[in-house]
This record gives sequence, structure tokens and C-alpha cells, in this order.
Amino acid sequence: MKKALVSIAVMTVVGAASAQSSVTLYGRIDASLASQKTEVGGVTTVDPGAQIRSGAHTGSRWGFKGSEDLGGGLKANFQLEQGFNIDTGTASSARQFHRQAWVGLSGGFGSLQLGRQYSTIDNMYTEHDALGMSGYSAASYAFGAGTYVDSSRIDNAVYYSTPSFGGFSAAALWAPGENKNGAAGTLKSLTGLQAMYVQGALNVGAAWESQRFNAIDDTTAWELGTSYDFGVAKLYAQLEGAKNDATNSKDSGYQIGVKIPFGAPTLAVSYARENLKTAGTKVSTASAYTLMAQYPLSKRTYVYAAYLNGKTDPVVGATTRQTNYGLGMVHNF
Repeated sequence: MKKALVSIAVMTVVGAASAQSSVTLYGRIDASLASQKTEVGGVTTVDPGAQIRSGAHTGSRWGFKGSEDLGGGLKANFQLEQGFNIDTGTASSARQFHRQAWVGLSGGFGSLQLGRQYSTIDNMYTEHDALGMSGYSAASYAFGAGTYVDSSRIDNAVYYSTPSFGGFSAAALWAPGENKNGAAGTLKSLTGLQAMYVQGALNVGAAWESQRFNAIDDTTAWELGTSYDFGVAKLYAQLEGAKNDATNSKDSGYQIGVKIPFGAPTLAVSYARENLKTAGTKVSTASAYTLMAQYPLSKRTYVYAAYLNGKTDPVVGATTRQTNYGLGMVHNF
């Protein structure tokens, strides 16, 4: 009887605390039967065959997020998010909350967040890609062959976003780095900016990012993109470019895509291309196209079929070809 009363008391306290702080446990599980084949110069180098994979389309994750009303329109917010592998039951990183870990304040002034969080340029890449820069994204493949390494999530970051003013909003991120006197190549600081206009079916945005390293030159990147929902189809397009002073390299690329609803199911098609130059001389061209069909089983669950075909064609050396396919399901909770 005592144990039962203690259990009830604990649950009551936890429930009350949760209600006061609005803490939410959430997650996403992506499991699929998938395969990836890689050929270099016509010779197969990777071909494991069909496998049960976790996060081939969108990363499996779980986390906590919440807010506390501080009064006067001010709120304290936080988010902690970890990735995991549904096929093995293991964490996808040695870090406890490697996907996101931040705390901040929000109010009429906008939002201020401190911790590990998404970069401004990654936000815009995702906004203007028909597949949201997910695992089967043509843009992920093509842009990944360029000279700029987008880490997606930034450690030690301060992120500020404005409220929306008639559809216009902006954000800035600054990460001072944690070891300014570290080895060559250690990140000294990162600065990112983004601006976006959203009005009805129209979305237009741009981002810029600069990385400074110890003992080597800087890298910078930019993105300009848009999407428009016509109802019968939603079109996506983006341009991007980057410069790496350490290697005297530049890249430029684009992505176009469309997402078409057929009643409940949707079909997404995307194509992306990237050119890389060093010292003004072309080094390689990377391109990819993607097809993905999704069918919702409920508001939180859908099944999908996806195919990606990518090619990296260097001026000197063998051509690399990659084909990915997957049949899977995603459940959100």
C-alpha cells in the first residue's frame, strides 16, 4: 500500500512539473530495406546488398523539448535530441545529445538560443529542397562533392532569430570555437546569416556562412533559394556557391525539384548539379537525381519508396557512380 501511494505521489509531482514546464518527449523512427551500390571506373567497390537500415531517409531520433512561461510574454525554452539506430538499438553517436542541445529565451524580441544547433545555411538548404536535404536528396549528394564542408549542426553557438515582420524574418549565428590555439584546421569561429520571406504559397530565402580555422585560410558559402506551392504541385529551386581559400577552390551548384500530391500519396522528384574548380581550372562535376514516393498511413506514420542515382565525374581520374534505393516507413511520436 505504501509503495502504491509513493508511486502515485511521484507520478503526481512529475505530472505537475511537466505541466508547469511543458516538457515534451518526442521522436522519429525511420526503418527501411535499403541498398547502396558504388562503382569507380566501372568497377564495383561497395555493394552490401539489401540491408535493414536506420535513418536512410530521415534520421531516427528521440528527444525532450519544452518551455516555461516567465511572464510578460517571455519564455525559457530548451531542446535535447539524440540520434539512434533502430536496426541495432545503439546510439548513432558517442555524444549524448549530438543532434541538438540548446537552451534559450523567446519573446516579442524574437528568440535567442545557446548551444549545439543547426547552421543558418543548413536551414536554407533544407527549406528549398524537395526532399529536405534528407538521405535520398539529390542536393545532399551533389553539394557534398564541393569544397565547403557543411557540418549542419554547430557546437558552442549563439543563435538569434527575429520575429516575422509581414512575412520577413532574419537570423544570425555565431560560434566562437572552443580552442583558438588548437592544431591547424581547428575551427576558430563560425558566422552565419539568413533571411527569409514567406507569404502564402511563396518562400524565398538566402544564407551566408563563414568558417575561420587555426593556421589555415577561411572558407565561405552562400545559398539562395525559393519554393512555390501551386496546389497541384510545389516547385523548389536553389543556387549555392562556396570558396575555400586554403585549397584555392570554388564550387557552384543548383537544385531543382517538384513535389506532387496524388490525393494522399505524394511524389518528389529532384535534380542537382555541382561544379568544382581549383585555381580556376575545372576539377569535377557531380550530379544526381532522385525519385521518392510517400504514402501516409496516419498523421504520424508514412511508408516510402526512394531511388537516388548520383555521379561524380572528375577531369582526371575515374568516374564514381552511386545508386541508392529503399523501401521503408517513418513513425513520429
